[in-house]
Amino acid sequence: MKIKVRNIGNSVGIILPKELGLVSGDIIQAEKKGNLFILDTSEIAREHDRKLVEDSFANFEKELIVSESKMKAIFGKYGWK
Repeated sequence: MKIKVRNIGNSVGIILPKELGLVSGDIIQAEKKGNLFILDTSEIAREHDRKLVEDSFANFEKELIVSESKMKAIFGKYGWK
């Protein structure tokens, strides 16, 4: 994949393809090794996973998640096994 460098004010920047799954405001770790630039998105992935876990706990506390035994009790009359 090729990425074009563009002028942004007195600096230069890049526009990353949306297929990379990044959103506005994400902060990417960057490292330069010789002529290589390494863009590390592992912290973004960790934050995303952390948010999913926190959201699932919030759903559990609001009782938006139902256990399998409760589903059987509620929907057993409809053939739920």
